[in-house]
Amino acid sequence: MADDHKVFGDEHFIRQMDAEDNPPHENNISDGYILVDEEKMPFVRCPVLNGRLSVIMPEAFEIMTKELAEIKYPSINRPDEIYTNSETTINFSVSLHDDEAANEDIPDVKDTLQKVIMRMHPASRVIHSKTIEVSGINIAYFDFKTAAIDMDIYNMMFFLSINGRIVVGSFNCPWVNMDTWKPVITQMLGSIEVN
Repeated sequence: MADDHKVFGDEHFIRQMDAEDNPPHENNISDGYILVDEEKMPFVRCPVLNGRLSVIMPEAFEIMTKELAEIKYPSINRPDEIYTNSETTINFSVSLHDDEAANEDIPDVKDTLQKVIMRMHPASRVIHSKTIEVSGINIAYFDFKTAAIDMDIYNMMFFLSINGRIVVGSFNCPWVNMDTWKPVITQMLGSIEVN
């Protein structure tokens, strides 16, 4: 009988042995890659803000051209540096502001700016609002959903202090990609180092 091996559960046994030999990847960006739809996405540590900070980000991210940044971020207050994927659908940005704040003030900075941004987007609501400590540096963030012309957008804004000045950062991607990217951006924030 051709299917005898199925009766005895050999296929299940073989799959179990294979899983033990090849345990699932934990998707930790500090390993140098994560798996997205079974494909490896490489990550590298990159200097940002003229080397004031570094962060582990996707190796494929490139700095958005000035021309494209002016279209996608039409405000004169566009971020200092915008890193993006080849389709410009996944964006990570950072800006160093002249506003001053000490490390211990960052949770209050986040709370204040969160109120301002939510007033600008009255149809949105905050999903999570949190402060983490990374090597003694407070990094505060909140995330929310906004509506664009043709899709909903997942947004995360984050804040920290370097040399007494506020760094404001943001991340955005299509809402449909939020489940993939929220754990990634959270790990990216946890990888930030002040130089």
